[in-house]
Amino acid sequence: MFLTISDAAKAKLAAKLTPTTKIVLDFDDGVGPFSDAGMCTLDVAFNVVLCEAKDLTNDFDTVIDSDLGPVYIKGYTKAQMDSDMRLDVDKYLRYSLSGPSGTLDSNVGLRDIQMA
Repeated sequence: MFLTISDAAKAKLAAKLTPTTKIVLDFDDGVGPFSDAGMCTLDVAFNVVLCEAKDLTNDFDTVIDSDLGPVYIKGYTKAQMDSDMRLDVDKYLRYSLSGPSGTLDSNVGLRDIQMA
């Protein structure tokens, strides 16, 4: 499994990344400290969370590779993902997540909780 991060998405993220930033791709299902509530519809929702090591919990038990280094996920959520995904920025400057099967989430949230 690999997450390609487009140049446009890298440019938006670059100012927020530090040498100690941990990147999380969180499936918003109500599990873990970054998910406020599970989705009650059939919609798929992801968030990119920028955090510190102390913020990671055992919920994020799997690491996938990306252009920006390791990305932490909840292992059981792999079923909601494609083996090769792409994080990009659309014309409205929203993050989007896609893969060979199509668009996984057209409005990926960004949560920067570093130093929170």
